[in-house]
Formats: sequence, structure tokens, C-alpha cells
Amino acid sequence: MTDTESTATDAFDRESVRSASRVAIAALALVGVSYLFTLLPGVGRLVPLTPVTLAAVASAVVTVAVVALLLYAAPKVAALTRAALHRTDAAAHVERIAENGGAMAYWLVVLASLLVAHRGLAGAIVPLLDGFAWAYDAAFLTASFVPLVFVVARLTVTVDPLSELVADRVSAGEPPADADASESGSTTAPGDDGGAAATPTEIDATGSHGHSAAERWGVGEADVPDDEAAATDHNAAATDDGSTRS
Repeated sequence: MTDTESTATDAFDRESVRSASRVAIAALALVGVSYLFTLLPGVGRLVPLTPVTLAAVASAVVTVAVVALLLYAAPKVAALTRAALHRTDAAAHVERIAENGGAMAYWLVVLASLLVAHRGLAGAIVPLLDGFAWAYDAAFLTASFVPLVFVVARLTVTVDPLSELVADRVSAGEPPADADASESGSTTAPGDDGGAAATPTEIDATGSHGHSAAERWGVGEADVPDDEAAATDHNAAATDDGSTRS
């Protein structure tokens, strides 16, 4: 991905987040204003010539605004979900999970908007239906089946790629068997070094320059017997002198 593409993606994500957060804040603000309106005195009275109260009318108006905001935010929420699950170097099954996740987020927001509409419009519409209040529930029940079917369909096709992703994550954390075998084979026993370490070193009589002690002191190998012979002659002479004196 180039720097231009990365900047465009960041800007798109920021714009989507800003739009979604603005919709959520506006919806919460409308709900707060509607609640404050119900606290005003006299809002519980009926509108003239109708069985509907002023509070119910105000709630219906706020409900229509909130539903419009939710339907406007549905594509933004889907884009954010898809961007959160998307990976540039991911496998095909991860891309399918991201696509299905974005679609499920879209239809869940649509389903939420229908539920909000059913709850908020009931106070203003049901009293007008008189004995046909069941038709109100039946209409919203039929409409709610549409996003619910799409959510179930997307969830069904997501099971297989999601199981592949879980299997990849689990198998990636386990070391392969070949690596364990090679590691155990490369490890040697403490006594398998050929006996080189157990062989004692012999004391070398020679010096650091390869000469023996006799050579360093100037004594040759041929001189040692002469010294022994001289010592024998000296002892014999001393013995003769002793016998003569006696």
C-alpha cells in the first residue's frame, strides 16, 4: 500500500467515525430533549378531537428523527465494521468474514431502527386504530423479518470462514512435529563427546620453547654418565686414603 492509499484510507476511516459519532450524539440529544419535554406541565393532555396526548405526539416526532438518523448511519457503521475486520495481506476467508460482518452490522442497525420506530410511534398510532391495535404490531413484525432474514443469512455463510480462521489461529500456536524431532536429534548426551574431555592431559617435560630442563641448563645427555663416573672415582680415592691412614 502506497502513502497516498494509506492517507486516503485513514481519512475515510476518520470521516466515517466522525459521521457515526455525530449521528449517535444527535440521537442521544433528541432522546434527552424528548424526555425533558415529557416533564413539562400539560403535555399529558389529549390533543383536541383525538385520543392522542401531546407527549405521544412529541415522542413520535423524536422517534421519526432518531429512525432517520439510524438509517443514515447504517452504511457508515457497515463501512467501519468492514474496515476494522479487513487485512491487506489476509486470506480469502478473512475477507469473506469482513464482508459478511459489514453486511450484518448494516442490517442490525436497520433492525434497531424498526424496533425504535415500533416503540416510539405506538403512543401516537395505536390509539387511532381503536380495536385494530394488533395490525400495528403485525405490520412492524412483518417489516422486522426482512433485516432479520438478511442477518441470519450472512451469519450462516460466515460460519465456515470463521471456523477456518479459528483453526489457523490455533494451529499457528502449536510447534510443528518436524521441528521437535530435529531439535531432539541435534541434542547430544553429556558422555557422547568422543572421550576427548575425559582424557587427562599429560605433563610435558619440555619448556615453552621445546627444550628440556637439562638442555636449558647446558647439560647434555652425554655428560650425565661422565659425571657419575667422576663421582665413583672420587669415592674410590677417598676409600684408599682412609685405608692407608689406618
